[in-house]
Amino acid sequence: MSGKRILFTALMLVLSLSFAAQAKKQAVLSLGKGELPDDVANCEVTLSEDNVEKTGDFSMLLKFTKKGGWAGVDKPKKGGWDKFKAIHFNIFNPSDKPVETLSFMVKGAKMTNTPENRKDWSLSLKPGKNEVKIDLGGQICNDGKTPLDLTRLLRWALWGNSDEPEMIVYIQKIWLED
Repeated sequence: MSGKRILFTALMLVLSLSFAAQAKKQAVLSLGKGELPDDVANCEVTLSEDNVEKTGDFSMLLKFTKKGGWAGVDKPKKGGWDKFKAIHFNIFNPSDKPVETLSFMVKGAKMTNTPENRKDWSLSLKPGKNEVKIDLGGQICNDGKTPLDLTRLLRWALWGNSDEPEMIVYIQKIWLED
């Protein structure tokens, strides 16, 4: 009897440690609940049932209509990203050509729109599904010297910089992970 009790206790310990070791995740936008960017220019944003990971999911269709268009969130409620190591995107490129003109931008905690408070990452998307991971730890702002302060975001956005008349991508998921 005591051998079974020890085995049971050991099994419970292993299970609890494996759950504790799992990474903490936080959705940046909950597309299934209808959350969409609130800061949009030269970009049409809609929920779509196309190019989803599984039936019943939604993706976010971004149709950039002019160069310099963006879709993002101003003063995000889920704006403290300093506890996370990375942001992940599942992005579907419906074109048969790669997309090299999409960027992800974060403005840090300062209430300024300067290179000392902003970080941009260029995203390169092959045709079809793309899994994008951006490391957040130790990032330096666009000025090349100021650490990016992720304790409270002023804004994040996806920017389209294509000279094409229209660029389309589907965002399947966006999440933070520690």
